[in-house]
Amino acid sequence: MRAFKFAVGWGVTTAALGRPPESVEEYADATRTSRATAFRDQQAFRAAFPLEDGPERMNAVTGAQAAYEEIFRRVDNAERTMLEAQPVMVRMIVSPAVS
Repeated sequence: MRAFKFAVGWGVTTAALGRPPESVEEYADATRTSRATAFRDQQAFRAAFPLEDGPERMNAVTGAQAAYEEIFRRVDNAERTMLEAQPVMVRMIVSPAVS
C-alpha cells in the first residue's frame, strides 16, 4: 500500500503544482511528509514497480492523474484531494496497466 500511497501523493502533488515535483524533497514539502517517510515511500514504490521510473506513467495510463487534477480543481486543497482520491487508488490497484 505504501507504493500506491506514493503514486497517489505524487499525482496529487503534480496536480497542486501544475507539474511533477522536481524531487522527493519537493514532494515531501508539498505533502507535509517528513523527508524520511517520503524516501521510504519512494523506496517502496521502486521495490513494487522496478520497471517504472516513477509514478507519472502509471498515473497517466490508469486515468488517475486526470482524476487527481479534477478533484484538485474542485476542492483546491491538496490534503482534501488526497482524501477524495482514495477510490482512485483502488482503481489503480486493480488496473491491468499497473503490473
